[in-house]
Amino acid sequence: MTFNNDPVSTINAALKLLNGKNDINQVVIGIDPGKNPGVAVLEDGQVSEVYHVPARDVPGLVRQILENYPGKDIVIRIGNGARLVRTWLINSILDMGANVEVVDETGTSPSMGRGIHSFEMSDIIAAINIARLKGTRATKQEIEPSMGEIKRIQEYSREHSNGKTSIPRDLARKVAKGEMTMEEAIEKHDNPA
Repeated sequence: MTFNNDPVSTINAALKLLNGKNDINQVVIGIDPGKNPGVAVLEDGQVSEVYHVPARDVPGLVRQILENYPGKDIVIRIGNGARLVRTWLINSILDMGANVEVVDETGTSPSMGRGIHSFEMSDIIAAINIARLKGTRATKQEIEPSMGEIKRIQEYSREHSNGKTSIPRDLARKVAKGEMTMEEAIEKHDNPA
């Protein structure tokens, strides 16, 4: 087994070596929602994989994880923070036919101390803690973004396009509701057809 400079890959490789068991009864995927969610996979309560990815990559990652455990009892637990991202993730994952629970994530993020800015590790630890908590079964959700949320998406579109464009409110609303990606909204704004 080789280790590389990517700390998440190194942790996953080490966890696989330590766990080394084949007979798994339950798999829990914990997700700490946000701009870059932490994702943790627990096999019978033991951490087997961790990730820190952009929110847009989480559904694909979850699909890949689900495919790695055919026929297993799998539950996905998502923290109740980051309202827009959480709602979009819940709906995306429910579309896969997965069992999703919403967890009260109060107290799941560790205090990393002064001067330590490891959001990646904090998000991963929160995802592990979320995976270990029982939640409430989720169903499809509708969300109406607030004006403040729409404004933040418009500001993010300017950052995302390196200052070239700011999408209008109607497109920002669609992004907030998960009806289109930021990239699609910027493309539609820049190239109306």
